[in-house]
Amino acid sequence: MREQHVLPETPFASLTRYPPGARLLFCLPYAGGDVSAFWAWRQAFDGVFDVRVAMLPGREGQVAEPGALSPESIARSIAAHHRTPYSIYGHSMGGRVAFEVVRELRRLGVPAPECLYVGAAHPPEHQETLGRWTGLGDEDLIEELIHRLGAPAELRTQPEVKALLVPALRTDMEWLRRYRFARQEPLDIPIVAFAGAHDGEVAHPTMLGWARHTTSTFRLHTLDAAHLFLATHGDQVARTIAAGPQQSLAADEVHVWLANLEELPEMCAAVDELSPREAARAARFRQEDHRRWFVGRSVLLRRLLREYGIEPGVGELRTRPGGKPCTGTQPTYSLSQSGGLVLVALATGREVGADLERLRPPADEQAFFEKVLDERERDEFAALPEELRLHSALRTWTAKEAVLKATGDGLRVDPALFGFAGQRPGTTWVPETAPEVARLAEWRVTHLPLGRAIAAIAVRAPRFLLRFETVRQGRLVRPGVEAAG
Repeated sequence: MREQHVLPETPFASLTRYPPGARLLFCLPYAGGDVSAFWAWRQAFDGVFDVRVAMLPGREGQVAEPGALSPESIARSIAAHHRTPYSIYGHSMGGRVAFEVVRELRRLGVPAPECLYVGAAHPPEHQETLGRWTGLGDEDLIEELIHRLGAPAELRTQPEVKALLVPALRTDMEWLRRYRFARQEPLDIPIVAFAGAHDGEVAHPTMLGWARHTTSTFRLHTLDAAHLFLATHGDQVARTIAAGPQQSLAADEVHVWLANLEELPEMCAAVDELSPREAARAARFRQEDHRRWFVGRSVLLRRLLREYGIEPGVGELRTRPGGKPCTGTQPTYSLSQSGGLVLVALATGREVGADLERLRPPADEQAFFEKVLDERERDEFAALPEELRLHSALRTWTAKEAVLKATGDGLRVDPALFGFAGQRPGTTWVPETAPEVARLAEWRVTHLPLGRAIAAIAVRAPRFLLRFETVRQGRLVRPGVEAAG
C-alpha cells in the first residue's frame, strides 16, 4: 500500500506576554508575510491575548516544495496546541487559509473557535488576484504589489528584503493558484471582517460576501485605510477585537443592520412591544406572514434604537413633515423592507437613506422600468443581455430610492428626473439630475451586494465608513431579557 505523505505541523511564534488562561488568537499573515506582519499587536494585545502567528513555509529565503502551504497542517497544529477559548485571524490570503483551517478543524471534531476574523480578504468563492500573478518575474511582481496592494515603494531598492519576500510570495501564490472553493455547510461561528475603505484590491462591499459562510452573526468594520492596514491601523483592529460588538456611532460611519425575519420568530411575536397604533395596524393584515413581518420589523427598529441609546418608549416613533423618520436626537436612520428581509441604516450628524430589494422580477416588468428609469437608463437597459437586466434595473431603483429616502422627498419627486446612466457596479454612484432637482447631485450612493438581494445606501459627500451586521436569534433581545449564548 502506498504511504501517504503527511506534512509536518505548522509552528506558531508567540508574540505577546499574557497571563495564565489568556484567550488565544492564532494569526495567519497575508501572502509573503511573516510574524512581523503582526508587530503592531505586540503592545496592543500585551497582557490580554496570547497571540500566536503561523510560521508559514517559504520564509527565511527558502524555497518550499509545491503544496507546502497546507490548511490541514495548520489545523493539526492548532488542534494539538489550542485551549478554549480561542479565535483565528487571517489577513488577505491568510483570511482564505483561515477559513479552510476552520473547516478542517470541524472535520477533525476539534472544538470550534469563538470567532473567525478576516481582514482585506475576498470571500472564498472569489478568485484571488495573486493567484494569477504566478507567471510574473520578480521585478514585475514587486511592481504589482506596490501598485495594487499598497506595499511600500522602498521594496524596489531593498534587495535583501526582496530576497526574503519573493520565495514566500511564490509559495503562497502557488497555493492560491491551485485553490478551488468547495461548497460545504456554512460555519456556525461568528465571522468578523475588516476592510480598508481605500483598498484597491478588495472593495469593502465585496467583503459582505463572507456573511453567506456562517449561520451565526456576521459583522464588517471598515477602516480609513488601504489593503495592508495591519501596518497602519493594527492597533485599531486590535481594539475592535478586544472590545467586541459595541454600538458607538462615529461621525464618519454608517451602521447597517440586515435581518431575515423568517429566522427571528421571537421578534415577530413580540406584539406587546408595539405602540397602540402599530398593534392595530398589525391586526388588520389579512396574510399571516405579512402580519409577522410587520411586527418583526417594528420590534427590530425599536430594539436597535435602544442599542444606540435612544429610548423609543411604547408611543409612536417620531417623523418629520413628509413622513421621514427622526429620533429627536443626533442619530438618524432609514429603514427598508422587501418581503421578510429588513435593512436599517443609522448615522450621526448626517442624513442617510437606505433601500433594499429582493432579486425578483416585478409583476409588470415593462411598466416598472418605464416608470423608474430615465431615457438614457432605458436605452442602457434595452442593450443589456436579458440575464443582466433585472440586476441592472434593481441597482438603479435602489439607488434612486435611497436618495429620495435620505432627502425625505419620497413620492414627491419623479424618479425619472434623475439617474445613474453609465455608472459601473462596484463604484460610488453620483446622480445626474434635471435642473429642477439639481440639489440631488450632492448625494453619493454605495451598493451593498447581499446575495439574494440588492441594497443601496445614500449619504451626502464625503464618503462614509461602513459598519455592517446581521441580526441573528439572540443578538437583539426583548428589553430586560439576557441573550442566549
